[in-house]
Amino acid sequence: MKIFHYVNFTLIFLFLVAICIIENSVVNNSLMQTQDDCYKIEQQLQEVETLNTMDMSLLVDNLEYHWNKNENNLCYMVNHKSIQEIGTEISKIKMYVATNDVDALKVSIESIKYYCHSYLHFMGANVHNIL
Repeated sequence: MKIFHYVNFTLIFLFLVAICIIENSVVNNSLMQTQDDCYKIEQQLQEVETLNTMDMSLLVDNLEYHWNKNENNLCYMVNHKSIQEIGTEISKIKMYVATNDVDALKVSIESIKYYCHSYLHFMGANVHNIL
């Protein structure tokens, strides 16, 4: 009878570990995709002098689309208030593209990259999540 309890405990523990691994991969993939979109915008900034181009608008729209899609998934796993700064910065970026404010756009891109980088460090799976 004790073996049954050990087997149940082991299965529950392995199930929790699997959930944490899946959570970690979803969070990492979402934040890495956002960072990649920011890097694409930075590369485009180096090639153009004005923000009022179709390529820049498409890159910003892709950033917003990917973030909205990923944010819905992240809200199931992390506190929404922890990740809302990225959405706020993306809204600012859209405004900066419309007003052709390159310096403010660069600051917002750096802020998004900073948030993603810092969230990657503390949103991963850990022993506290399993327990």
